[in-house]
Amino acid sequence: MSDLVKELLKMEKDVYLVGGALRDYFLKKPIKDLDFVIAIEASQCEKYCLELARGINASAFPLDIEKGIWRLKMSNGLQIDICPIQGAGIAEDLISRDFTINSLGIPLIGIKKISLNQEKFTIQINKKYLLDLSNGIQDIKNKKIRVVHPKTFVDDPLRMLRAFRFAYTLNFSIENKTISAIKKTFRKINDSAKERIREELLLILSSGNSACAFKEMKKCGLLYMIFPDLKKQEKCAEIYYGKGGVLKHTFRVLERMDLFFLSPKKYMPAYKGFSLNEKKIKLIKISALLHDIAKPHTAKKINGRLRFFGHEERGASISYKILKELKFSNEEIKYICKIIGQHLRIGNIANSQEITQRAMMRIYSDLGDVATGLMILSWADHASYISEKKLISSISEMKKKPFSIPARGLPKTGFKKTLRFIQVVNLIAKNYLKNKDKLNTKPILDGHEVMEILNLPPGPNVGNALRKLRFMQLEGKIKNRQEAERYLKSLKFNRCGL
Repeated sequence: MSDLVKELLKMEKDVYLVGGALRDYFLKKPIKDLDFVIAIEASQCEKYCLELARGINASAFPLDIEKGIWRLKMSNGLQIDICPIQGAGIAEDLISRDFTINSLGIPLIGIKKISLNQEKFTIQINKKYLLDLSNGIQDIKNKKIRVVHPKTFVDDPLRMLRAFRFAYTLNFSIENKTISAIKKTFRKINDSAKERIREELLLILSSGNSACAFKEMKKCGLLYMIFPDLKKQEKCAEIYYGKGGVLKHTFRVLERMDLFFLSPKKYMPAYKGFSLNEKKIKLIKISALLHDIAKPHTAKKINGRLRFFGHEERGASISYKILKELKFSNEEIKYICKIIGQHLRIGNIANSQEITQRAMMRIYSDLGDVATGLMILSWADHASYISEKKLISSISEMKKKPFSIPARGLPKTGFKKTLRFIQVVNLIAKNYLKNKDKLNTKPILDGHEVMEILNLPPGPNVGNALRKLRFMQLEGKIKNRQEAERYLKSLKFNRCGL
């Protein structure tokens, strides 16, 4: 037996491994965390968890002291959650869980071994000891998400989002009665803590089919409860986008982003130098969901044509409020809103015959680490206007140098326009990779030094000065502190900024 099992046996209490670890065991998926329930009172949990942590060389901290829920963290980041058995015994505990696939349990006597490496736990069990009171194994085989009991979503409304998370990360389907239960209960979703809603949304976005998940959430009513502004998109600009309006386009952009991240270097070879982690990828997907959030607010017919002037800046402002309410961090909000506020920038450049080095460097200088997210959103936004089949068949053409704009200009819609725009995105991405070392050089001065040199208070002027200085540095026109100070002192200020 492993050290963990031995240490658990020392407790001399009934201990059961439950939930996701057993589900993932039968799915042959990596097991990232373990959940144990123990036949003790909540007040006793601290003592047992601290003893266990010492025995397996882990750190321990409470998640909910009142309920006796504790988490043990291993040195490699893997986690073990421990709490008292809920209800009169293990049977009541298991049938109170959310979905049948998560309602499995096994006593310590049925666990042959638990081992761990740097990335996952590995368990070996004797299946004759398995507790499956809700036919969870059958639902795992049938790839079905099914509630254990009718009050599942009333007891915890967040489970409605968890249904979609499990369905789309495991490639399962939600069975009809469970869907019906969500449709009856969807209005309660905002009773859940906003932090928990945010985390479930981010987990759904980790799926390779997040667009489909959000479409299904819309059918159940959930999407509009969380993002009410998206409802306004549905009837907006149907004359341009067809039935479903701007929302149809939003979903298509998210679809293209799902496709992109399945094989990013296939569509954008320069992606190999982007250094994006999983968190940033999810934030870029959020920017896709919200990038046109302000189109209904700005839609106006001008000379017989429907226009959305200023929707990118207004969209950044609306998105800020939405993300703040969902308890995203200030850093995450800034990243997403900067992409949204600038999402027309590359398209505007693509309308010019010549794509200058200066214009490209200004993107990198102004946006910093957000530039790569902007490139990906721009790719998905423009790719949304052609079919997936046409997109895939045109991959090699889209990596070529942008074709010259004919004298009559680019067409307002159609493949030619999309091709030109995606070629420009790939050109900007390629140039970014070529200049990456230069872009990673440390700025000559920081904000505090700029304020000191110019005797400025904190505010927009400092940021504007830093951006201008950084751009001059990247262009090679400023190479040292003395030149930087001279340049700063030459700038003109007024009440409205630089």
